Amino acid sequence: MNLALLLIALALLAALLLFAIEPLAAIAVLERVTPNLRYRVRTDHPMVALSFDDGPHPVLTPQVLAILRQHNAHATFFLIGERALRHPELVTQIKAAGHEVGNHYIKDGSLLYHSGAKFLTHLKQTEAVLGITESPKLFRPPGGAARSSHLRLARANGYQCVLGSAYPHDPLRPPVWYIRWLITKNLAPGAIIILHDGIANPTTSIQALPAILAAAERQGLRVVSIGSLLQSATH
Repeated sequence: MNLALLLIALALLAALLLFAIEPLAAIAVLERVTPNLRYRVRTDHPMVALSFDDGPHPVLTPQVLAILRQHNAHATFFLIGERALRHPELVTQIKAAGHEVGNHYIKDGSLLYHSGAKFLTHLKQTEAVLGITESPKLFRPPGGAARSSHLRLARANGYQCVLGSAYPHDPLRPPVWYIRWLITKNLAPGAIIILHDGIANPTTSIQALPAILAAAERQGLRVVSIGSLLQSATH
């Protein structure tokens, strides 16, 4: 193997390790590189935020809600507009349980090739479906990817654009132990956890959830919505 190929292989290995281990130092780099996205919240309060993407799901979302209720925990549910239209009773159930809903766009799939006008139309359609009226309004781009122009449009329309600092890549269906490990190692005041309740099979995420909530309890951390965490931010 020549030197160029060796360097490429080492770079790919390093990228894979960063993807799998997700060190907090990498989050700090992302914060500098993508300042229009929020990955965590600086706070003096013992709080972490929990979020779920791609719902609502008629079977799985109620399972998540039941676990959260057992642990007196709250979360932000980033809902897809089309799915919320099919299951408005679940949107009502989420809100009635004291949880927060966030805008996850009108449909699943990449928005990178959407024009600004199309993006704004779909953003506002989802906002209307979910009944988002109070600040902070939260947006998480599907797949975690959006153009800078999209993020600027969202911010101009009152949204904070949020990703997270503890994401176990659960759409790839990693084992339960990995989901628990990655999230619990990144639990610190201000962390934002990303899980999914609307993917094809979130079984491992739901199985890992009680242990994650118990770990937060042992560390004296309250599990709250992203909006609540933002309210505790130090300025």
